Amino acid sequence: PAKKSWTDNVTLKADARFRYQSTDEEGKDTRERWRFRGRVSLDGKVNDQVKAGLRLVTNTGDPLSDNQTMTNAFDDKDARFDRVFFTWTPVSDLGLTFGKMAQPWIAVSDLVFSADVNPEGVSASYAAGMDAAELLLHGGGFVVEERSAEDETKLYTGQAALKFKTGDKTHILVGGSIYSYEGVEGKGLLFDPTKGYGNSTTAVGEGEDETLLYAAGYSLVEGFVEAKLNVGAPLRIGAQYVVNTDADDDDTGYLGEFAVTLPRGFEVGYQYRYLEKDAVLGVFAESTDLGNGTDVEGHIPYVKYAVNKNFDVKVQYSMGEKGLDNGKDIDTFKIDLVVKF
Repeated sequence: PAKKSWTDNVTLKADARFRYQSTDEEGKDTRERWRFRGRVSLDGKVNDQVKAGLRLVTNTGDPLSDNQTMTNAFDDKDARFDRVFFTWTPVSDLGLTFGKMAQPWIAVSDLVFSADVNPEGVSASYAAGMDAAELLLHGGGFVVEERSAEDETKLYTGQAALKFKTGDKTHILVGGSIYSYEGVEGKGLLFDPTKGYGNSTTAVGEGEDETLLYAAGYSLVEGFVEAKLNVGAPLRIGAQYVVNTDADDDDTGYLGEFAVTLPRGFEVGYQYRYLEKDAVLGVFAESTDLGNGTDVEGHIPYVKYAVNKNFDVKVQYSMGEKGLDNGKDIDTFKIDLVVKF
């Protein structure tokens, strides 16, 4: 038999996205941006129990967005690794992942975390098949902020879900999650010391010496459901509900969405999002649709069309409020062209 090459155990994938985005926020001039995103991932089988992966993306260090705005006299854009990990499967159905990884928990949608967040730490995932359903379990510990002179900010996660199989490509998924942060309340703001991303803050010091601190802690309890059905056309329905048990008020968020696949390559979808100030940690919440991490609500319909294989066009229009108490109207229009190869 022919000798195996190392390339037989390696998978290389990539995608590129071009985006036009227009944001109309009450009290501000309309902002138009032309943006792009590129991603290249390399996944390899180390042996029968271990696999590893790397992903390089266009990014300036933002934990949420891999978008690069077209500006600054055609300068070269930055790229960084957003995933560096390996997964060890010591026994069947149990995976242990180490490093900077894709979100290891089930995320029905992006109410709690933006889809672009890639946590750093250790996680364990377990799947047990039963006659009518599959039990899915997850647990993890992640480092959010390492400090030389103070305690670190960490995230501990746990999740359990049941997936009821109703057909070859249909299921009903029901589950719950806990996302518990340690070392947030009373600490400086994460990533950008000037932005709370919608969260409640307090200030210490004055003038140039002023520092913003988180006013609340974050221990989140989430419930979620997803149904993939065939109603003459493939239909997906999803919902999330989250409460921050560490906050005194402004502690709740919920989301509902659907997407239906139509003939001739079309998909139509809609999402409604309501997210109070301290329902989740704003620095990790979706921020490109309604212009803030938390303290937002809005309607987000879209239409997607498969031009041909591995080439999609998506048009989305977000209509909402930035600030739930005396907020400002914000509308965001996006056109995405995406190719995968």
